[in-house]
Amino acid sequence: MNLNEIAGGGLQELFSHEMDKVLKNIKDPNTDPKAARKINIQLTIKADEQRMVGNVDIKVSHTSAPIRGLATNILMEKDGNSVTVEEISERLPGQVEIANIINIEGVR
Repeated sequence: MNLNEIAGGGLQELFSHEMDKVLKNIKDPNTDPKAARKINIQLTIKADEQRMVGNVDIKVSHTSAPIRGLATNILMEKDGNSVTVEEISERLPGQVEIANIINIEGVR
């Protein structure tokens, strides 16, 4: 039995479909390039009572690398009974760049 002939070439088609997904996952810059990816081919064969005919169930699946997580920092302040939260970008709230102060005062 030749693998690329099983189910009239259907096993090969399923494999190619899953391989395409794995390759796209490898090229995705949001995933870890060194993470392992897997393609699983499972053939389950059940014979009849006379052991003459076997029903074959074919499953092909893949395991991709997950999308990388992100991290950020937040500033939390208590305001009475509530808490306000703001994401900290390049500058903390209330900070002023020196270049902006100089431009405001007209000094260069």
